[in-house]
Amino acid sequence: MIFHLHPLRQIFYLPLLHPRSCLPWMNRFTGLLSLCVLLTSLLLGDQRRIGKRGDLDWTNYYQLGNNSGTYLPSELYPDLSVVGALISSTGALGTATLVAPNYIVTAAHVVKNDLYEIPDPNDWKFYLHDDFGEASSSQIYFIEEIKVHPVWTARQTTSNSLGDGDELGVDLALAKLSRSVSGIYPARLPSTNDDPLGLRAVVGGFGTLVEGDSGNKDPSNDKRVSGENTIDRSVAKVTKLGVPEDQRGGVLGIDFDSPQAQHNTLASGNSVELLGSGDSQATPLTLEASTAVGDSGGPAFVRTLGYWRLHGVVSYGTSESEYGDVTVYTRLASHYDWLISELPDWPDSKIFEGSGWLENPWLGAFVPHSSAWCFHINLGWLYIPFSKGNSFWAWSNLVQQWIWLSDQAYPFIYCYSPSNSFWMYVLLDSSNGQLIRAYNYSSTEWGNYGG
Repeated sequence: MIFHLHPLRQIFYLPLLHPRSCLPWMNRFTGLLSLCVLLTSLLLGDQRRIGKRGDLDWTNYYQLGNNSGTYLPSELYPDLSVVGALISSTGALGTATLVAPNYIVTAAHVVKNDLYEIPDPNDWKFYLHDDFGEASSSQIYFIEEIKVHPVWTARQTTSNSLGDGDELGVDLALAKLSRSVSGIYPARLPSTNDDPLGLRAVVGGFGTLVEGDSGNKDPSNDKRVSGENTIDRSVAKVTKLGVPEDQRGGVLGIDFDSPQAQHNTLASGNSVELLGSGDSQATPLTLEASTAVGDSGGPAFVRTLGYWRLHGVVSYGTSESEYGDVTVYTRLASHYDWLISELPDWPDSKIFEGSGWLENPWLGAFVPHSSAWCFHINLGWLYIPFSKGNSFWAWSNLVQQWIWLSDQAYPFIYCYSPSNSFWMYVLLDSSNGQLIRAYNYSSTEWGNYGG
């Protein structure tokens, strides 16, 4: 059986007035304009939604969205404080996720929905709060620069102004914030070969609330809502006739299963357009959820290789947010090289405001200096030519060798030189930046390096 998806490219507009509508000569039209904007909100509100199981209330979905109650960040749940609302001066709404202290990632169609549209950073703000209506000035970030994935723009033509970049898995954009976010770890990215197929995902965004069984909608929500689902499809490179290979991205797919197990759209034997074939369980997860238009740009977090990672960004799917719906995500592992090339050094590190110190989620605390040098709290002075990945080489002043550091191995370190290569285990509690205490697996002895 082959299913066809309805694109979710329309952008919901909040009932906001453009500042120019407040000019004195327009005052007598303000009431009429407000009514028109409100009617527009009501007409488009059903295109901005998140769907939940009809047999549950919204309490747990809200709690997961703000990591309260039993949903604190842990091995079971990601930290969702990195997810915010991206809102334009005209009221266009999307969802975005912090992927570096001063960068967010979203869907390209949120900011560039037309061939001739040039995204203006001054038109957008990022609200980093679990309720964007309650965000304080310190939680609202101006946008300095918008970088749309180049293939998204290349696929927009005069005959197809929107293009087919969503189907090709290139619905992706980065935005640089005018100031950095401090005190939280940005979301971690998956590496190129990191595949979440069959794993549990935590999804979410900001949007109208929909009951999965009845389709009843509540358009008044401005809170971050999160749920869970299973990655039923993972396509590393989309195949579409006539499309050059270098213009093909990747996609992920989830379906919205019902408690009655009667809406398994991505079951074995069902091929859904460019998602292809695969399999899916009919039984829903405890907080099974669907996402759609208003959540465009929203995250799919999956725990892989020991960490929660941002594997997907909401792109398109069916539009009802009821049982059986399918949501398609741009697959970020397919765009790892592009993302890393655009992001600053140490993208997944937390900033301690005013101190100069950063903290990496696996490497620990350090102070970056010029010319790729940094001082690490345990390892001392390190020269790291490339510091954006999940592993990298560094020159250690204390060991006097090149060392290989990896989020999958640290504090196990591989030391390399043409004449002497070995693994060692660093005893972090006894290493202070002036001296490294470590076990050398080559000599099978504990030793001190530096000091």
